[in-house]
Order: sequence, then structure tokens, then C-alpha cells
Amino acid sequence: MTSTADVTTRITPPAVDIASIAPAGARFEDGEIARIVVDRPTDNVNAIDPPLIAALGRAIADAREARPRGLVIVSAKPDQFVAGADLTMLSNWPSAAEISQASREIQRIFNDLAALPFPTVAAINGSALGGGYELALACDWRIAADAPSVRVGLPETSLGLLPAAGGTQRLPRLVGLPRALDQILNARRSNARRALRAGLVDEVVHPAALERAAIDRARRGEKRKVQGGASLVERAATWLAPARAFALRRARAGVLAETKGHYPAPLKALEAIAIGLGSGMEAGLEAEARLFGELATSDVSRNLIALFLLGLAQRRAAYEGLPRGEAPNDIAIVGAGLMGSGIAQSAAMGGATVRLRDVDTAAVARGLDAVRKLTTDAARKRVIERRESARVISRVTGATDYSGFRRADLVIEAVFEDIAVKRNVIKELEDAMREDAVIATNTSALPIAEIARNAMHPERIVGMHFFSPVHRMPLVEVVRPEKADPRALARVVAEAQAMGKTAIVVRDTPGFYTTRVLGFMLAEAMSMLEEGARIEDIDRAMVAFGWPIGPLALTDEVGLVVARHVGETVAAARGITNAPSAVQRLTDAGMQGKRNGRGFYRYEGKKRTPNADVYALIGMTPGAQWHGAESARRLTLLFTNEAARCLDEGVLRSPAEGDLGAVMGVGFPPFLGGPFRWADTEGAVLRDDLRRLAERHGERYQPAASLAKGRRFYG
Repeated sequence: MTSTADVTTRITPPAVDIASIAPAGARFEDGEIARIVVDRPTDNVNAIDPPLIAALGRAIADAREARPRGLVIVSAKPDQFVAGADLTMLSNWPSAAEISQASREIQRIFNDLAALPFPTVAAINGSALGGGYELALACDWRIAADAPSVRVGLPETSLGLLPAAGGTQRLPRLVGLPRALDQILNARRSNARRALRAGLVDEVVHPAALERAAIDRARRGEKRKVQGGASLVERAATWLAPARAFALRRARAGVLAETKGHYPAPLKALEAIAIGLGSGMEAGLEAEARLFGELATSDVSRNLIALFLLGLAQRRAAYEGLPRGEAPNDIAIVGAGLMGSGIAQSAAMGGATVRLRDVDTAAVARGLDAVRKLTTDAARKRVIERRESARVISRVTGATDYSGFRRADLVIEAVFEDIAVKRNVIKELEDAMREDAVIATNTSALPIAEIARNAMHPERIVGMHFFSPVHRMPLVEVVRPEKADPRALARVVAEAQAMGKTAIVVRDTPGFYTTRVLGFMLAEAMSMLEEGARIEDIDRAMVAFGWPIGPLALTDEVGLVVARHVGETVAAARGITNAPSAVQRLTDAGMQGKRNGRGFYRYEGKKRTPNADVYALIGMTPGAQWHGAESARRLTLLFTNEAARCLDEGVLRSPAEGDLGAVMGVGFPPFLGGPFRWADTEGAVLRDDLRRLAERHGERYQPAASLAKGRRFYG
């Protein structure tokens, strides 16, 4: 998890006269090779704030006056170079013009650094994301420590912003337009070795040798003349107008295909880059500042930043009402299938020793092989070092019995979603484990209290709902049964966080939170089919609205058997009795979704086509006039309404956990901020739309109590 200072906005609060602030956070130290030492005194990170900017400006002026042979910029913070501005500094949302002016002030100071008449070197000892890397870009040379703490890049577009301290101008001139577009548009965060290959840094050295290497570079180096790329092709794409126009058009098409136009930041970044390369650095910087002001005051950026800050706060908020927990050192997992092996690999990546059990040696071998493949793939992608990948793999062992389980502090069962099977596993585990060990059951819908009904120690049994694929999905839904020991819950929260996941804690009810809200939306998509909508029309409308995948394609991905089981579990618990659903009819006909190539779609290799047999099975002839945007809004409204009911009923502890769970777990469009923030944005319009839909389609659309009362979920 990154800190607020790691992924940042680059900009100090507007309406502040930077020159009037007493310098604090950076100092100039004279010498043959002089230093600027960055050390924000009020924090453990060098987050950019007005005093730090003022101090940098003064230190750069001192360096210009002293005229040393060279200059090195270093951080006094261990494992941290310079971050960007703290995101909370934009919480007042001043005007776009004021924010743009603040951007120009920082650009001016970094321009002064770039214009110094002697070589300048940034010694990057840790995180240099956003404004910190833009500071390094204003230097002639960049040297990074070969350390796990080093992360380099410009991640602003992931927060609905763009680099606004010269990043959109200096990076293309340094590494060439193609590489710069990849870095900025995809919000890359690179470790030292990957940054070296991308041209973001010039040298990578042992951490102990970092400052010496920077001094040597300043002594023997010279002012840097950027070329616009290492190869002839890169330089042509940067400087030749026709080649540049082609690269920019291609990038724009890719952005629109990926974002469907919902995320303006990448497009604005492209605009700033194009202006700078076409009309010169000064024009590019002016465009960068202007566009940053527009983005920073947009709803999309506000929502994305709010989500990011909620995620950071959740590390502490997850323990609300619980004691602080420690992640277990020894974990055992029952079930070596897709979920079990994924959980095992994530736990081992988090530092735990893992024992993986299944019924026979072939199943165990497949599970261990899956762990190995996931880990070696992570090393290949430079997520972890190769040496660390070997250690991760060695921490996972397998067995066909419960040998080794008595050492475990936490056991996670990940067997088939069947209550009888899970109860039997619980019974076996209680015989094999210590009495102080915690049992977490991975289920997406089954009530934990029912699973633990016959257990000797139900207080130590909690839910731990992972999402597939485990190594990619960032959420864990921790389910709290009424009898659960708070210490047991704290232990699984700590383990989820050790895995690098965001944990939300929900009350034990059928479907919990995420499965319940998603299930209602999927069921409504089936109802739309019966009203005459085409399969592909529903899914296309939802993707165009901002969802990552349409509801019918998602049902195929999950598997029709699983979807039917979950739907029946939630419906029975809520007393819902309807005629057989579309999923029931499809599974009765032998369809399983993507798994056997037949579901709402037919699958042939990578090709997917709507399955016309579905219409006959549900007794409907498609062809009704269908308005895509209306159908997508209707489904999203129902999702949001059910989320509000979960909050009203105490399934959720807070709107924040509801928004994080919806976005991270089931794909609610991030640019809307989550269902609760979207409800605040929509206000009375959302409530009135629900009432109109209730008149047309039934009670399920009647606004939840909190929505009916016009509650605002955030201040």
C-alpha cells in the first residue's frame, strides 16, 4: 500500500504566496560538489508543501550564487526521496485558475533548477513518484539505489490528474515520445531496474554507494542535452511532425478504447504533450498548468482521489471495534484449487509459511505448480526480485493429510461452495488444530454462522471472502458472525493486509455485501432479457457506462452453476420466491458458462458470440426497442439501492467500506467514486428515478430508507 505522499498531485494549495513562506524542508550545502538536502521537518516523508517549495527555491538560488562544480540533490529521509504534494491539500477544491497558478509556480522553480550552469544529479534513495520524480527530471542526471523502497514514475492519471511540474514536457524529451506515453498514460510505477531499462534513471547502484556515485557523476558529468529517445525511431516519433502525429493519434485511440471517454486525464495529458512538442517547452508548460487546474476540480478526479484516500484510511479503519492484530507467521489452507492455490501464493508473498492440503497428491501437485507459476510470473514482470520469488515458492509445502496444521495460527478453507462439505472440513480442522488458532472460511454467500453451527469453538470461525483471481483482486471481505471473537477477526484483517489487500469488515448475512449487491444486479439483467433485450445489448451498455464487463458475460465467467447456487442461497434467505430464473434454465440444459463453452455466449477459442439458444430456453423473442444508456443506469441504480439497504441494515459499517468493496471487489465504475459517493452526487435525481422504476418494475426499486430520506453519505 502506498502512502498519500507516494501518489500525489504535484501541486501546492493555490491562493498561497510561495515566496512569502519561511523556507523549511530543504537546505543548500556548499562545496566543490554542493548538495541540496531535502528533509521536511514535520513529517517522515518529503511530501511537497508550500514551505518545502519555498525552501527548494531558496536552495536553488543559493546554488546559482555559489556556482559549485556540480550539485547533488539528496534526501535525509531513509528509503524516501521526494514525494508529490499531499492529496489532502486539494480537499478545499479551489478554482481551476488558482490551481493552475500554483502549478506555474512549481514549474518556475524546477525550471530554475534545470537552468543551473553546472551538472545536477538526483540521488534517488526511495520513492520518487509524481512531483518527486519531476524534481529529478529537472536535474541533468538521475541515479537510483537498487533497493526495494525505490519506486519511480508519474502516476497522476490513475488519480484523474496529469503531471503538472513539467513532467509532460521533460519526460518525452528525455526518453522519447513512445516511452513517455507508455509511462504517463498507464501511470507506471517502476522499481530501480525497470526504471533503468525505460530510461527513467541513468544508473542503478548499491544503496551504500548511492551518494558517492552521484558525486562522481556530478564531478565528471556535464550539462545534459536531451535527444528525445535512444533510438532513431523514438527520436523520429518525438521530433518529426508526421511521425509524432501518428503516435499521438494511435495513443488517443487506445485511451478511448480503454476508458470509453470516462477518464479525461489521459486525453488531457496527450494534449499537453502534443502542444509542448509542437509549439515548444514554454507553450507546453502553460498547457500543462491550465489542464491540471481543469482536471483537479473535476468530479472524476475528486472521486478517484477520494477512493484512494479511503483505501489508505482503511488500513486503520478496518480495525474499528477490534484489537490491533498481527499477521500470522504460519498459515494452512484446505483446498488446492484455483482459489486455494491463489490464496497460498498471496500469503507466501506476504511472508507467511504456508501448508496446502488437498485430497490426493495430484491435486496438491497442481496447487503447488500454480503457486510456482504465479510467483515466477511475478518475478518475470519485476513485481518481485527473482531471488525473492525462490523464497516465496519455498515457503509453500503440500500434503494430503493434516500434518503440519497444528503449527498454523490461521487456517483458511477454500473447498467447494457446499455447506455440508464445509461443515465436515471444520470438524476435521478442529481435531487437527490448536484451540487458539483461527479458522477462516472462504465463501461468497453462505452464512458463516451456518457453516460453524456444529463447531466446538464457533467464536474462532470467521469469513474471509477472496475474489478471483486472488493475485490480482485487491479486496478481501472479512465476514463477522455474531459469536466471533474480535481477536479472531483482527487476525484475519492483519493477514489480508499482509497480503497487500484492502480488507472491509461486514456482518454475517447471506451474500454478505459484495455478492448480495452484485447478485441483485445480475438477476435484474436476466429480467431485462425476459423483457426482450438482446444479450449483447445489455452487456455493451454496461461496458459503455463504465463497468469492466457486462453482467451476462460476467455470469459466464463466474460459472452458471456457481451463479445459480449463490442466487438461490441469497433468495432463500431473503424469502424471495420467483419462477425459475434464466440461470436455472440454462444450467438445467447443461450449460456452465465459459467453463464448457456454452452459457449466455458461445465460446470457441478466443471468439465469443451471443448464444441464440438462450432466448428459446427462457421463452422470449429478442428485438424490443432497447435504450442502452437507460438499461445501464437502471442496473446501476438497483445496485446502488441494494448497497444502501446493506448500510441501513448494518451489513456495512460505513459508506467508505461500501464504496471500496463495490469498486475493488465487483467493478463499480471508479470514476463515479462508488455507489455511496455516486448517490451523493446524484442526490434527489437518483431517488426520484428509483421511484419511477418501482412504479414500472416493482418493489425492488423502492428507495432504501436512507435514500428515501435524502441522506448524504459524505460530508
